[in-house]
Amino acid sequence: MRRLGAALWFAVHTAGQNFRRNLGVSLAGVFTMGLILFLVGGALLFTHSVDSVLQAQQAKASRIKIYLSDSASLASIMDFQLRLKNDPRVISVTFENKDQAAREAAQNPDIQAALNALGSNPLPASLNLNVRQLTDLGQFDSMARNTPIVDKTTATDYNPDVIGKLRTVISVISLVGGIIALILLVISLVIIMNTIRTAVYARRTEIEIMKLVGATDWFVRWPFILEGVIGGLLAAVFSGGIVFLGYKLFVQAAQRSLLSVPFDASYSAALLFLLVLGGVAVGAFGSYLGVRRFLSV
Repeated sequence: MRRLGAALWFAVHTAGQNFRRNLGVSLAGVFTMGLILFLVGGALLFTHSVDSVLQAQQAKASRIKIYLSDSASLASIMDFQLRLKNDPRVISVTFENKDQAAREAAQNPDIQAALNALGSNPLPASLNLNVRQLTDLGQFDSMARNTPIVDKTTATDYNPDVIGKLRTVISVISLVGGIIALILLVISLVIIMNTIRTAVYARRTEIEIMKLVGATDWFVRWPFILEGVIGGLLAAVFSGGIVFLGYKLFVQAAQRSLLSVPFDASYSAALLFLLVLGGVAVGAFGSYLGVRRFLSV
């Protein structure tokens, strides 16, 4: 136990000593890795913000109006409404009569002028559905067109082109954000490897002596791994703080410009934790790879 404690103290002490001795190289590595983690965090937060806006639009798009024939009886309408309400794919369904449809349409000045010119209300009553998934809209559109009490001229306000484009944009945004984050993390790993290799090369003679007197590979390796952990931790804390501040400023600016971008505190906290975890993991793994080739001396 004492030998384990002594070995651990040696590793921690040597890691801190190495970091101070190579302060210029270490800080350059920390700054570079911090910049990359900042880009990773910023890309993920921006992707999340755009995705939140698109998901809100998707929620709005997950609604469909089923226009009813003027000749439909109230009993048949209520029966159709009850059937839709019992469908597990439906979140809610409400009935909108002709007068309510006219009041809603009258919010548009041009439509109001047209209604006044006609002197009557040509707008049909409707059942307004809020469904769980965009993919269900097409099925409800087909159902409506095959229902006798539905107006055969317009049937619904379903627009498959808009729905398909919205789903494509959401998928592309998520994929691009993930690819950018992965590329930047690989670059960060390479930088840490090169930084540790520089430190190891400067101490190659000392490592050779340690191995000649019986030091194991892991005894030599641990100080450099801990040095990478220190660098990764500092980089993650530095970049995480800037990302969090930048995210708050971005959300405030977006809300001032009337964009509905919410501030997601839980996602921000999870992202900060992942940046710290990722910085430590990349620093340790990069150091492990960087020192491995020099242990054959």
